[in-house]
Amino acid sequence: MTDFTIGQRWLSENETELGLGLVQNVDHRLVTVYFPACDDQRTYAKNNAPLSRVAFEVGEQIETMHGEMLKVERIEPLNGILVYMGKQTGGGDELIPVPETQLSHHLELNKASDRLFSGQIDSLRWFELRYAAMKAKEQQQLCKVNGLQGPRVDLIGHQLYIASEVGNRFAPRVLLADEVGLGKTIEAGMIIHQQLLNHRAQRVLIVVPQALVNQWFVEMIRRFNLHFSIFDQARIDSLISLDDLELGENVDIDLNNIEVENPYLSEQLVLCSSEFLAECDLNLIKDGEWELLVVDEAHHLEWSPEQPSKEYLRIETIARDTAGLLLLSATPEQLGQESHFARLRLLDPDRFHSLEAFVEEQQAYQPIAELVSQIVEQETWTSSLKQQISQYLDDVEICEDNRDRILSELLDRNGTGRVLYRNTRKNIKGFPKRKVIAHPVDNCEKYFDDVGNDLNETIAYLLHPETQYADESWTQFDPRIGWLKNFLKENRSEKILIICAHKDTAIALDLHCRFKQGINCCTFHEDMDIISRDRAAAHFADQEDGAQAMFCSEIGSEGRNFQFSHKLVLMDLPLNPDLLEQRIGRLDRIGQNQDIEIHVPFMQQSAQEVIFNWYHLGMNAFEKTNSAGSAIFKRTKAQLFDALVNHSDQSQQEALIKETQEITAEINQAMESGRDKLLELASFNQKAADQLVEYVAERDSLAPRAFMESCWDRFGVQVEDHSEKTYVIRPGDHMFIGSFPALPEDGITATYDRKTALSRDDIQFISWEHPMVSGAVDMVLSEDKGNASVCILKNKAIKAGTILMEVLYHIDCVAPKYLQAQRFLPYTAIRVLTDVNGNDLAEKVNHTNLSKQCQKIPKNTSRQVLKSEEKILRKMLASADKKADVKAAKVLDSVLTNMQVSQSDELNRLISLQKKNPNIRNDEIEFIKTQTQLLEKYLKDTQLQLEAVRVIVAV
Repeated sequence: MTDFTIGQRWLSENETELGLGLVQNVDHRLVTVYFPACDDQRTYAKNNAPLSRVAFEVGEQIETMHGEMLKVERIEPLNGILVYMGKQTGGGDELIPVPETQLSHHLELNKASDRLFSGQIDSLRWFELRYAAMKAKEQQQLCKVNGLQGPRVDLIGHQLYIASEVGNRFAPRVLLADEVGLGKTIEAGMIIHQQLLNHRAQRVLIVVPQALVNQWFVEMIRRFNLHFSIFDQARIDSLISLDDLELGENVDIDLNNIEVENPYLSEQLVLCSSEFLAECDLNLIKDGEWELLVVDEAHHLEWSPEQPSKEYLRIETIARDTAGLLLLSATPEQLGQESHFARLRLLDPDRFHSLEAFVEEQQAYQPIAELVSQIVEQETWTSSLKQQISQYLDDVEICEDNRDRILSELLDRNGTGRVLYRNTRKNIKGFPKRKVIAHPVDNCEKYFDDVGNDLNETIAYLLHPETQYADESWTQFDPRIGWLKNFLKENRSEKILIICAHKDTAIALDLHCRFKQGINCCTFHEDMDIISRDRAAAHFADQEDGAQAMFCSEIGSEGRNFQFSHKLVLMDLPLNPDLLEQRIGRLDRIGQNQDIEIHVPFMQQSAQEVIFNWYHLGMNAFEKTNSAGSAIFKRTKAQLFDALVNHSDQSQQEALIKETQEITAEINQAMESGRDKLLELASFNQKAADQLVEYVAERDSLAPRAFMESCWDRFGVQVEDHSEKTYVIRPGDHMFIGSFPALPEDGITATYDRKTALSRDDIQFISWEHPMVSGAVDMVLSEDKGNASVCILKNKAIKAGTILMEVLYHIDCVAPKYLQAQRFLPYTAIRVLTDVNGNDLAEKVNHTNLSKQCQKIPKNTSRQVLKSEEKILRKMLASADKKADVKAAKVLDSVLTNMQVSQSDELNRLISLQKKNPNIRNDEIEFIKTQTQLLEKYLKDTQLQLEAVRVIVAV
């Protein structure tokens, strides 16, 4: 393990642009390094920190933090710190002590000109690779969809739109509430990916139900190349074990007074279950310095003004100290306005402070929703409509040509559009049809109607009569079993998902079908551990030798995706309509390419038939998504319970169906004409979504294949064809370096084609955002290889003996990552091609055409050229520096002006919006102000950096 001492200077190998780092804190496991040049801090594990010790040698020049230049004469170590004894350039003989803590924070290593004139030269191929890496970094930072191209996902408009809207914000606090099957997990993953890639966040905590932990873990790796660490109590215990405290023997230990390093700080990306969160040490996890908190299935967080749940209070405590918060819930309002308010209250407690005020505010949005509908639907606006619009927008020109701007302003200034995104199947295309098929069977006399000690228990027994038996003997006489046996035999070539309420029911059905009927099937229930569930899901998904059917308990209706199947069997029906929608949503998802068959066996003249008719005839809940289900249940609950208990009373059932139909129509009409319309318009912009899809597709067409093949060739990585559009990439026997970024020892199978990657989970998708590609770019630019080169040029049009010098520079603003200075000043490559007369030929002769005519030259010959022509070459380099300075000044002046205009526009927009939409938080406005001041400072301090020099001699 490397020895670190507070005050030492280290350089980040992966982020050299951070400048010279200063060790601030060291413990037995972690080292914290502060980078003053960009006011940033990093915490690394000591045993694998990507850091290089910076130690100058005698004779080298050093710069102090005050700008003084000294030549090192002697070096004296002092308690692990180096003290340089140096003489001032042009000064006397006095030795001035400079502790390494006083060195300049800006450091330029391996200066190209120094290597060139000392004869440390590389081949022209290394120079070309360096230029390619510079252009790759420049293009990536200029990319309009930076952060959206890398994920291995289908290019689906509404997902890209939400990810773009939210992912680019400072500290987003948003509820993602798309209907089941629209891809909330994908949206959350893309937002996380963007926030990390653009350095908006570095430490992320994801909290999900225990049943979904492994699925999220795999999805984050497979789709987003994000490696989260799963934390549970066993891991926490191991991280704070007494062995790690490094205490000596025979020491009296008072565990209550031991201060240990917070175990959550050992990883940047952490994933844990909501069950673990409910029982863990709240203070430790709260102090994890999270910058983004993600909570899946947030509707499980129960809250009331009088008695919020323990789980809710814990999330609230962590969210209060975390800048960004993403909540995922498919049922934001169906659980009632109180539940919906509870979610919004987590996002912004200052904004959503009163349930009564929230309810009143929602009612005020209905006329705005109606106005928005008229704006969208009416091609030509009446004077009356224009007057209505002007009442809400007094600073926008009211005319049809300005329709998009008016819609955008109305949606931005009203409602919860900035904190809540909800897409429904109504405004998203590409979903299959749903068809319900009823399978009435005979009633069974062996089940009893008079069971249970209270109403709820009685209804539970009526809907799930098999639970009256303590064993699986019911499978011998239940009439649904015979139907299921025939159904499975008739559909042997189909994948069939079977869901029932209780795990004992699922287990009994699996055992009966497997051992009595010889059917290849499996189970999936809450008593199985995560690994066993994943194996069962994989066995069911296997198209060749996998299970024909999978029996799920109720947990199969949340989180899992089985859209490779299109046949769903519901052995019973839940009382909660949202739970029914969750069940159907396992198959009814984006990516489903067949119509869905929903098969429902039920015993006639029983409570099962009553609830089927209530769902199907009363609210059409099987064949259409049912956003109003919870509200309908709440208003018909008493009547439904009476009908279930008195299931032989036909008139009572008919009255229930009629009442349910009327309430369903009423609620759907209210939702259609009310705030939901406003919300859905705010959640999706088809034009913007289509443009994002086009941008990402265009970026896909510019795959990094040529660049990566050059890298692999230079660094000794082996590449072989695997199949069409697919390659095997593995470390070579004689690699130039010890390891290649994101390349494991056993190699990977990869493709540059998105469709191929989506069809094969075992194949990695190589895009410009893949860690291997971004790592290769950073590696090439952080190495000195290729920054000094000499070659010959064969061109009959150029006189033999002519000398050209191709000089590469870059401008890269060294600033804290959260400022996102690259939005205004991306990494910018500047190229100068000068002759001995100081003329810049870069505009006339491009790099690619020039390189095609260049050839290698023996190193000894190169060094002779450099030595004999050093005076001329130094003059040419000085001329190139001046011309590059002029180009850089123009870029920086333009950048500074554009930044000030853009920031001013955004600040004025937010201030204006805040007067009409309290969703605009004060900290967003203050951030813009502070960001502008800091950006101005760092942009003005940006210096042109010499990157590489190539001397070209015509022969």
